Amino acid sequence: MATPQTQDLFTRFMVDAFDDREKMPVSTGLQAFFGNPEAGGRTLFSPDANVVDIDIVRGNEKIAALIPRGTVSRPLGSLQSNLQDGKFSTFSRKYPLAEEEGDINADKILNRIPGEQPYQANTRQGRMRYHALQIHMESVRRIVRMNETLASQSLLTGKQDAIIGTTNTDLQYDFRRNSTHTVTVGTAWSNVAADALGDIDGICKKIRANGKTTPDITIMGDTSFSNFIKNTVVKEQADNRRFELIQVTTGNPVPEKYNRFVEGGLIPRGRLRTPEGFTLWMFTYIDGFEDSAGTFTKYILDDQVFIGSVSVRCDRYFGPPERLPISNTDRELYAEYFGISLDAPPMPDIKSTGGVIDPNMFYSDAYKSVDRKKISIRTQSAPIFATTHTDAFGVLDTAP
Repeated sequence: MATPQTQDLFTRFMVDAFDDREKMPVSTGLQAFFGNPEAGGRTLFSPDANVVDIDIVRGNEKIAALIPRGTVSRPLGSLQSNLQDGKFSTFSRKYPLAEEEGDINADKILNRIPGEQPYQANTRQGRMRYHALQIHMESVRRIVRMNETLASQSLLTGKQDAIIGTTNTDLQYDFRRNSTHTVTVGTAWSNVAADALGDIDGICKKIRANGKTTPDITIMGDTSFSNFIKNTVVKEQADNRRFELIQVTTGNPVPEKYNRFVEGGLIPRGRLRTPEGFTLWMFTYIDGFEDSAGTFTKYILDDQVFIGSVSVRCDRYFGPPERLPISNTDRELYAEYFGISLDAPPMPDIKSTGGVIDPNMFYSDAYKSVDRKKISIRTQSAPIFATTHTDAFGVLDTAP
């Protein structure tokens, strides 16, 4: 039987621990549409109310009437009615709730943590702080990915789930998008003879007519973009003055108003000027999330084409946590145990700029078990991503 050998620097060389979570920044390319101050977007934090009321006033593009001079009545009848102001739609929404928890057991903090050197053993409290930080950071990452999923739902469908995956309309926030803004193309884009440009122009005209705004962005799924640039008409007319398909270069940089989207993970692919005269900056988006079974799903599916405007108002609302109010004792416990302040919790690496992510979106706390053998770290969030100007967006399914 071999004699046990003490681990030492001659028999072991400890390399710095590698944690691939540190190299997995979380994307926010679609959340960038919401709360954008340059587009008039609102961000509302509501820590003490469980319901938000959303008022929406619809406009139109009607013209003024001409009437015969010298009359004191309005002889136009049903052709022109008197203006009436003050009409609006109001929607009351109860906030959803996201919650992530992680436990630290007393026996866990007796074991070596990643990167701990043999002759520089950590203390139980040091290990507990390490585990607490990892749980907190991963909880925030998961909630941000969830937010991106909800933002995707809202942009692509005009609806957001209160429970992800539900088919119950009572558990969905419906922002009443015009149903004609979701279109399945007549000929799949995998056919190089498909009228891809006509499909894009069709959605753009619906947005202009119903949303009263001009679209300026398209985000194409990977397959849709690949098929688009292979399209016969696109290839033949790419240099024609009717439209432009231009690469992103130093001479043709991405306009500044798209910076928050690029920082969030969207990949600029060029500028498109359609036969009908619409100018759209084109992006692809390769990022996504894993479900509970480990299946990877992209935020923009391969055969989808999203079209809209970055200059319209999209709001976001963050409701209250579901817990008792934080006391001074709670704050002291959190700081003493974990070395983290509840007032300024650390944030993981997130692809964002311009206030897309705000620490006030998250509520963190911790609680001990009765037998003092376990402490649980908890993070909550209660987001609603509202496409307030909902008819400013449309979607093509390019694989009917």
